[in-house]
Amino acid sequence: MNERRRRMLLTAALHAVSHGIAVLYCLMTLGEPHRDLMLVAYSCGMAFGAVGVWAARTVTTKASGYRVSFTILLVTIVVAALGAYWDGGAASPAALGFVTTTVFVASYTPHLRLMMALEALLLGAYLAVAVLGRPSPPGHVFLYVAGMVVLISVCGTQTRKLARQRSQLRALAALDPLTGALNRRGLADFAQHLFRRCGRAGPSMLCLDLDDFKSVNDRYGHAAGDELLKRTVAAAREVLRAEDAIARVGGDEFVVVLSEADEATVRTVMTRIDAAVGRHTGVSIGAATAPGDGDTLDTLLHVADQRLYRVKQQRRTGDRPGEGHGLVPSGPDPFGAP
Repeated sequence: MNERRRRMLLTAALHAVSHGIAVLYCLMTLGEPHRDLMLVAYSCGMAFGAVGVWAARTVTTKASGYRVSFTILLVTIVVAALGAYWDGGAASPAALGFVTTTVFVASYTPHLRLMMALEALLLGAYLAVAVLGRPSPPGHVFLYVAGMVVLISVCGTQTRKLARQRSQLRALAALDPLTGALNRRGLADFAQHLFRRCGRAGPSMLCLDLDDFKSVNDRYGHAAGDELLKRTVAAAREVLRAEDAIARVGGDEFVVVLSEADEATVRTVMTRIDAAVGRHTGVSIGAATAPGDGDTLDTLLHVADQRLYRVKQQRRTGDRPGEGHGLVPSGPDPFGAP
């Protein structure tokens, strides 16, 4: 179950539980006025929460999930307002439903503007109960509203902070720590997104392998090899578009993902990468383009890797590489001036 489904499930479950507690409160105070109306309202809220739990396991699209969660929240606000009004107004115990809902909205609404709009709706509903319901003790409404504002500020700040930290952790988990390029996980996520967006047209893949990289480590040391890897990524990024990406998938093995690039574009990009990386070291390149060479990441990588292997074999035997696979001989010093 992904994060969106978990959040939706938790939202619905908490709403169902909170309304269930309100139902128990009504049963414990059956002698008070309007308990029949309150039981109906809280039971409806609990039923909507149960429906939300079911929907969290069956809804497949993000838009549908947002609609379900938003509907449950609106029902909760209406039920909280009616329950507090029937229970005696803004000073009644049932008005605590506004506080719990305030905390929930501040803690689980990811978008700041939406959170502020929902909190304003909650505060407005509470103030409406205060105006229309039984008069409250002096200062009670002020303290309630002030308390909710403080809770909104604290919970909202913490939620934004945690969201930033999670985003940073996800980014770090998808990046190669040495070069800053994507790692295998980041490559898979990026390619999956492109396949969903582009359909069968899909992206194109370039497999890059540095020529004689082992000799660089042997002659200049591993620190020099690491620097060469970083320069390779930086050089490749100079010629890539903003929508393209580069990933490091092995020691000196890289994969470039080109978004919606035909074969002519692929050949042009290969030539530019060959020239840019060639300022530092030689590079062999193999390419695969969807859908002609495959329509999945694994298939495209396999085809591109096979073509890369043939290019390296041709280099070893001194044959002319195939079209579009430029090779730049490694110079004596990969860190010489461009």
